[in-house]
Amino acid sequence: MKPKLVISLGDNHRRGIGTPLLLLDRMLCEVEEHARGREVRSVFYFERNGLSADQKAGLLAQIAQMRDLLQELKDGLGLEAEVEDVGRKIWGQCSMFWEVLVGTKSRYLKGYGEPPPGLAEYLDPRIDLLIERLRNLTDLVRPAERRLEGHDS
Repeated sequence: MKPKLVISLGDNHRRGIGTPLLLLDRMLCEVEEHARGREVRSVFYFERNGLSADQKAGLLAQIAQMRDLLQELKDGLGLEAEVEDVGRKIWGQCSMFWEVLVGTKSRYLKGYGEPPPGLAEYLDPRIDLLIERLRNLTDLVRPAERRLEGHDS
């Protein structure tokens, strides 16, 4: 076994190297899910996983080799793994999407032309309901101490 080389990095270099490697690692997680057969089906979004068994096996083999190299870089450069709290991630995604949904209300659609009659009466209450349910999602993942205190973040 060869001795491990560790190169000391400053914070700027650590971020400049670590961030792209983190993003690559996250992307590999998603590719791995597809290689393991993931095929999401929902209302407005479908995935069609037409990967063959050989393609899936090849992807998994390449991912394993890439992860070995990522581990070597992590160890050799003294980089640290990022721990992402799933509840915080869900909360952040829902909070960001609230603004997107608000922008879907009829009064904001005038930039696309005058909305047809009846659109506001049909669309806006349903968007309001989606926003309310999005808030319910954020409430479900809010840390317990925040729920008890009644804070929104």
